[in-house]
Amino acid sequence: MRKLLVVLLMVLILSPVPVTANTAAGTPILFRETGHTLAYAFREFYDRQGGLPIFGYPLTEVFIEDGRPVQYFERARFEWHAELALVQVGHLGRWAAAALATHPAFAPLSAPPPNADFFPETGHSLSGAFRSFWWANGGLPTFGFPLSEPFEYIDNNGQPRLVQFFERARFEWHPQNPPRYQVLLGHLGREWLAANPAPEWAMQAVATPDAAWSAVRPTRVQVPRIGVDTAVVSAGFSFGAWDVPRYTAVHYWPISGYPGTTGNIVIAGHVGYRGIIFNQLPAITVGDEVLLTVNGQIRRYTVREVLTVLPDETWVLAPTSRETLTLITCVPIGVYSHRLIVRAAPVADS
Repeated sequence: MRKLLVVLLMVLILSPVPVTANTAAGTPILFRETGHTLAYAFREFYDRQGGLPIFGYPLTEVFIEDGRPVQYFERARFEWHAELALVQVGHLGRWAAAALATHPAFAPLSAPPPNADFFPETGHSLSGAFRSFWWANGGLPTFGFPLSEPFEYIDNNGQPRLVQFFERARFEWHPQNPPRYQVLLGHLGREWLAANPAPEWAMQAVATPDAAWSAVRPTRVQVPRIGVDTAVVSAGFSFGAWDVPRYTAVHYWPISGYPGTTGNIVIAGHVGYRGIIFNQLPAITVGDEVLLTVNGQIRRYTVREVLTVLPDETWVLAPTSRETLTLITCVPIGVYSHRLIVRAAPVADS
């Protein structure tokens, strides 16, 4: 009974708002077609914004590029912006359009055309089937603003095709297809990777879904001075709530920051019963060294702040503009009325 009570307390005290765990997105999946995985915030965004017909199959595992976790798909690049706690679709359309900048279709319009949506941000419009597809399949967050007017373009098969470029996509008109498939998205992800390959290991197929995010997420946390040494797991997650494993390990919130990138890296663990993993954490002090293992490598942090807060002071879970490691447990043991918060900063040469 005491163990069950502790677990229930931890679920309550580590839940800033009453939301349901997104266990589907928290469960990694493997696409056999390409041998790559999908999980966590990327899976949640992928499923919500249209899935396979919009983004295609994943072509890489998650890796760090331009200072943040990214993953390439046939038609898109996903970026995890931990400082904002959101997924953004990379501007592959802008990159692809750079070579066509002098084409007349990319010149901003002098006036809004009739019967079209006009975007003053880029000076371009949306109309016809492309307009219907844009609005029906995610709009601005998925495709971005239009960068051109529709024009004839020679595709990779040497065939002329009516297309329109957007910040994050290229729309293609295929009139020979059934109506549902007459507007398709160009394979900008494939084209970009062909010219700008990802790291070789990230493009290699994996055998199991457990490989999802494996190169960037922490798998062990240690505080040598006080004897903390435990595995870190990632499981189901909720936006604004915790899903903490009962016994085996501390839990990493996979929609927080990632070691080596901007953001708040949040790890929580239980205390209270015999041998539990964070029982020693209350002995930590400013200046202690914390070690995170990521992809077999040690990343070092120095404790900058130790504080105790009330359960409703959930600001400690908020994104940060710098890389920050936040460890959380409940205190005092046996009462669990407050949260112990440990804040650490990366060691520059780690």
